Amino acid sequence: MELDEMQKRWAAQDAKLDEVLRLNRKLLHTGGLSRAHSSLQRLRASLLAELLLNTVSVAALGAFLGNHLGELRFLLPALVLDAAAVAILVSSVRQWSLARAVDFTRAVTASQRTLEALRVLRIRTTQWVLLGSPLAWTPLLVVGLQALFGVDAYTTLGVPYLALNLLFGVAFIPLMRWAARRWSHRLQGTGWARRWVEALTGTSLTAALGRLSSIADFEREGELRATSA
Repeated sequence: MELDEMQKRWAAQDAKLDEVLRLNRKLLHTGGLSRAHSSLQRLRASLLAELLLNTVSVAALGAFLGNHLGELRFLLPALVLDAAAVAILVSSVRQWSLARAVDFTRAVTASQRTLEALRVLRIRTTQWVLLGSPLAWTPLLVVGLQALFGVDAYTTLGVPYLALNLLFGVAFIPLMRWAARRWSHRLQGTGWARRWVEALTGTSLTAALGRLSSIADFEREGELRATSA
């Protein structure tokens, strides 16, 4: 699956997750349990679809590896992509498991803790995908041209071009982070661009970890009160 498409899907899932979190925080005040449950069901379905797509990506790269075992120039970039795809797949499995573990019949704090843990995992995954995407340009070019068109990128484009492309990807990472910090204050709302910028700068991760820590502290205080009573 194309990186841009994957990132857009993640942005869409993040929007659904934010809605679940928002509704869950209002449960005690508005009684919106049915709405929160519906949002959670949609989130679970979306995460399952994402998991299946990632499984297809891993399988396709595995098939490519099997067809080019004796060709190191194709094997190495495919191994890099497959390792990244497997890591994303593992994250997808964990996210789906966390979403399935949410139970609104339990204490609100328990559901909130699970949802915040899911949020932290998604932010971290998005962060690493965004930072790793520039490094994936060259392997994707080599594997994509060979898999789709039977074109050898090394001979068609030349090794110097591929090396320059890889170096540009390495240089683009700090530039991307600098730009995210430089212009983050200009982005308004909760669109996909702002989500990616907040993931790159670490602001959304810090906030999510803070909420997760606050929930844990609240639960510990409750346990202490119950014990002392």
